[in-house]
Amino acid sequence: MKNGAFVKQLYVAISIIFMIGCNQNKVTVFYNCVIPSFPAANSLTCTDGKIISIGKDLAGDTSVDLKRGVVYPGFMDAHMHLVGYGKSMEILDLVGTKSVAEITRIVAKAYDGTERWILGRGWDQNDWKEIQYPTKEMLDKVAVDQPVYLRRIDGHAAWVNSKVLSICGIDQNTKDPKGGKIIHDRNGNPTGILIDNAMDLIKNFVPTNNRNDKRRQIKNAVRKLNQFGLTTIHDAGTDIETIQILKELIAQEQLTIRVNAMLNNNSKDYLEILGEGPDIADKFLSVRTVKIYFDGAMGSRGAALLKPYADDPGNMGLKLTDENNITEKVRQFNAAGFQVAIHCIGDRANRLALDIFEQVGTHNARNRIEHAQIIHSDDLTRFFDLGVIPSMQATHCTSDMYWIDERLGDDRLHEAYPWQSLLQTGSVIPGGSDAPVEFPNPLLGIYAAVTRQDTSGWPEGGWQPKERMTIDQALTSVTKWAAYSMFAESYLGKIEPGYMADFTVLSQDLSKINPALIPSVNVNFTIVNGKVVYRK
Repeated sequence: MKNGAFVKQLYVAISIIFMIGCNQNKVTVFYNCVIPSFPAANSLTCTDGKIISIGKDLAGDTSVDLKRGVVYPGFMDAHMHLVGYGKSMEILDLVGTKSVAEITRIVAKAYDGTERWILGRGWDQNDWKEIQYPTKEMLDKVAVDQPVYLRRIDGHAAWVNSKVLSICGIDQNTKDPKGGKIIHDRNGNPTGILIDNAMDLIKNFVPTNNRNDKRRQIKNAVRKLNQFGLTTIHDAGTDIETIQILKELIAQEQLTIRVNAMLNNNSKDYLEILGEGPDIADKFLSVRTVKIYFDGAMGSRGAALLKPYADDPGNMGLKLTDENNITEKVRQFNAAGFQVAIHCIGDRANRLALDIFEQVGTHNARNRIEHAQIIHSDDLTRFFDLGVIPSMQATHCTSDMYWIDERLGDDRLHEAYPWQSLLQTGSVIPGGSDAPVEFPNPLLGIYAAVTRQDTSGWPEGGWQPKERMTIDQALTSVTKWAAYSMFAESYLGKIEPGYMADFTVLSQDLSKINPALIPSVNVNFTIVNGKVVYRK
């Protein structure tokens, strides 16, 4: 018997078995498609949210014409902020702004002279001609009597006007909180820039989301994420209320994306869930991870480094959480069956986190380090040896490459975003976006991973090109490796019978085109649990 005929018969047999096992539930066939992992096939059948067969010219009770689209396992974003992304759609969008003047014009348009807070996010002083922190006076010129609160693109710094400082009681006598920094001028007065934990001095005064706000923001965010081809996200730092809203949406069949929720390590929430143990009963929602912040970000010089910043001698960054505190939480959470994900960007933070995992972590907990941007060469092999997963976001590299050499200096530049070096040690790298910090389009992440260039093609040949991923590695990072990092590798991340029917259908085969064209590829369909949740 020829191999092709045998394979086809095997597919039919598997189909029958699954259909019988599912009490003859209605079968949907997705046809007229290309499946790179099954080149001889042109269709898939699904029932009860699962793939039951893959083959040629399959039939079903209902059908969906994929119009020659290229079918991949559903793309996953292994690190983003769901409510934060939804909220970013409702406040001033400052991403890509090129000057203080541009931002103040945007703020001026939002000014109405009321007590309403003007909120925005996305500014980055590294993108400006004059690369320096702005001041409260610049905002005061357009909104002196109305509070203005603008978060930096990475979320690790805030720029406020004098009104906010007055409301919050922040003046020259206010001390830096642990893990935070208030920037002062030469006269000792606060400039309006607050870094990392210094933002906590404001948070109790900033208008907060209510439950209805969160629900609306989640639904708006999910709708957009589906358009990008995303079928699963890892929500990197959420709360009990958000989890409750997600459960309500699932019960109402209104959630069209799977969520791996990482619980923020605030005392109220983590103590409540610690005694209950992981919540993994529903394949649409998994709650088995706790997120802890160790340091800040490179852009605001808050990432904890082993040596001082090259462009800020004497500054080695910030530790947002004490090592003893993190050590005890890792011990607690791992013992209770939880995975721990620690935000670490600088090489010092990464080393200390690895030390903690080595001392008290559980190897099979699949503990994670989120971002892992700057890693000392001596620590590269420790990730694999300790079973720690480096969860990384490729577009952070292509956003930071214009100025990261100034922060690190030439002697440490090889430590930055060492993807291929980590992969060669045996590690897996689940890929994400960190939205709203970056745009949550997985095609942009795949492009950044394989080129290490911006979308204009700069720099020629790629930045630190030896650390580029192959296209197969980049695709795996947003499918199989992302699934593995949430313990879902047995039902997500592959196109195989028995796996969930989550597909991202593109207009082109990414492995057969010039990588420069990846950002222009269209998402034609997004399919979650066997249902079309987006079509172009």
